[in-house]
Amino acid sequence: NGIDCLAITKLDVLDELDEINICVAYELDGKTCHHLPGDARAFARCKPIYRTVPGWKTSTEDCRKLEDLPKQALDYLRLLAELMEVPIAIVSLGASRDQTIIVEDPIHGPKRALLAETNAFSASSV
Repeated sequence: NGIDCLAITKLDVLDELDEINICVAYELDGKTCHHLPGDARAFARCKPIYRTVPGWKTSTEDCRKLEDLPKQALDYLRLLAELMEVPIAIVSLGASRDQTIIVEDPIHGPKRALLAETNAFSASSV
């Protein structure tokens, strides 16, 4: 059991940010943890450790294909896939159905297009 692919929604809400923080770990009692503790009291003591990436400061609302996205948005998506070790299947850029990019069919077969570690994401897959 596990996650086979990700659906990233509301990417467009990040359009105006100068920088984006991605939580990559937690500090708990002076130690770095890569998984949240199951204990609620320990969880309350966790402090997020962020990796900061540049924003794209460009509207993505009219993007309909991966290659339409700003480079920084693609880099952000690649980093998410790499950090989570799970490919991205769907990227949503707004409320309308036509604002959804299907990277791979999450039901009928993966292309693993946005999993950086597999090197499947290349100029030919965009």
